[in-house]
Amino acid sequence: MLQRRGWLLQSQLNPFPIPGDLSLSDEGRLSFTLDASSAKSVLGWLEKALGASNLKQRIQSGERPVVFDLPVAGRKIAFPKRLGGYGMRVSDESRSWIVCLDYPSGGASQLLYIFRSSKTSRPWKEALAAGGAQA
Repeated sequence: MLQRRGWLLQSQLNPFPIPGDLSLSDEGRLSFTLDASSAKSVLGWLEKALGASNLKQRIQSGERPVVFDLPVAGRKIAFPKRLGGYGMRVSDESRSWIVCLDYPSGGASQLLYIFRSSKTSRPWKEALAAGGAQA
């Protein structure tokens, strides 16, 4: 199993990332789960995308909502250069999800993430390729 803190973005231009847990199971499933820190984020766009409501209250009551849980085999998963090499685009039947492996901060710290992106993303790319994903 591969796990890492990740940040879900509405789009590449969205300045309000939502933190959560990104994991790739031994069974070849990629998932993103909200955690307690997710309740501090702007969640309106995610509620709309999921067709869900009251995410903040659900998280504060201890629930860990799953944003996506998808089989990797046959799935289109890309690491676009415009995401700095540390962000991935995961497509499912209804939409594409953007998940960054480092906090998408912008500015000078963003340059540091870009320089170390191959070290950050390499284990994910290798594991996803081994799971049958199209990287």
